[in-house]
Amino acid sequence: MSGAVSNSLEGPDGGRPGWVAVLALWTKNFMVTGITKVLGIMLPILQFQLTSQMWIIGWIASLTTATSGFVAPFGGLVSRRFGAGYAMMTCGVMMSAAVIAGSFVENSLQLALLYMLLAGTAKGISNVVAKEAVGRCFTKNYATANGIARTGYSVGLIVFAPLVQLFLDTYGWRGTMLLVGAIIMHSVASGAVMVATRQPELDQSNAYQTLPQTEHTNSSSAHESTLRSYCGSLRKFFFKNFEVGLLLNARYWLVAVISCCTLYAYTMWIVYFVSQAQSNGFTLEEAGSFVTIAGIANLFGTISQGPITDRGVMSSWTLVAVCLVMSSVSYLASSLLTSYWPMMTSAVLILFSDGVLTCQTDVLVKQVLGVELLAGAFGWIALKVTLLLVALGFLPGLVYDLTGSYTAAFLLIGSVQAVPLVPLLMLIYSQR
Repeated sequence: MSGAVSNSLEGPDGGRPGWVAVLALWTKNFMVTGITKVLGIMLPILQFQLTSQMWIIGWIASLTTATSGFVAPFGGLVSRRFGAGYAMMTCGVMMSAAVIAGSFVENSLQLALLYMLLAGTAKGISNVVAKEAVGRCFTKNYATANGIARTGYSVGLIVFAPLVQLFLDTYGWRGTMLLVGAIIMHSVASGAVMVATRQPELDQSNAYQTLPQTEHTNSSSAHESTLRSYCGSLRKFFFKNFEVGLLLNARYWLVAVISCCTLYAYTMWIVYFVSQAQSNGFTLEEAGSFVTIAGIANLFGTISQGPITDRGVMSSWTLVAVCLVMSSVSYLASSLLTSYWPMMTSAVLILFSDGVLTCQTDVLVKQVLGVELLAGAFGWIALKVTLLLVALGFLPGLVYDLTGSYTAAFLLIGSVQAVPLVPLLMLIYSQR
């Protein structure tokens, strides 16, 4: 390849290319929820039909998420080589193919391979590509645009839960996967609109490096020179296309700690909250009501954070600090609450804060590192989150097994959520 296709969708502040990028990110978020939800709702059915065990089917969803994290650093390279629109179209086809082909599987291994190789890869690449496209388009209203795009997750939860159940009752599990796969195929259209919005441009700055020509000689010095030239070109390729230099940037590590700790704490809450609420004496129905109302609060936080910062009501730094304190205190308190309304308040504060933080951490990444490093930053952060969940995702459960109580487990989660306050204060101080 002699050149690279640029994925730049820049405008004064969004414009048509910007809102097309927001649509692509919203659609990706919506469809990813569908992929996860169809597997979650059909867990008992798939366990019976594929003659497998429950933990194996559940593990497939975890492996899919892990795969998306491991391939995320390649998102920037794919986007620069082929363009954001073509990358999103290809990822849409891969996600759809994973679910459609899943309707023909005969065992859990086949389903795992399809979800990992196709859905997991597409999820990881498309997440980086779409987020970078939105970040390139918006300056003043980036938080608002990011918040709107993230509502795709919430809408997906609202839509796919009853829809998948309806499909199951009417067409069975194989028909359900075919229909959900067909719905996901519509995400290709958002990528096509990105392609049509602006013609891709050739970006020679990221082209493959050509090795310098040397005269044929048998001398050892010529061989060593060629080897050094090859190693130098390979090093430049990795540094340029994978933004390896970020790993040597202290400011990157500070924003990475904020993102990783926030996503880890939220994921652990999702996994363990219902069990923790039941251990505190609440019924399953009451625990479900906590999650439902808190989910609405999460949607409100996602939407409201944009106007707050973009209109100058509060800076991103202040808003993130407030939400970090609010969520960490709520995590710490939730394990001790045994009354309905205090527990409801705790759940609402946690998910409202998460809705704000997941959007505002992206804003901080752009403010601290700049738009040109967005793809690399998003990719490496996704990889770190995956490694953190794989390495320590079991820890709250282990603490519960050892102590017989969720008190220590949620004290641990709350402490993890408080850790980002340190790098946040360091970044605020360095900005002055």
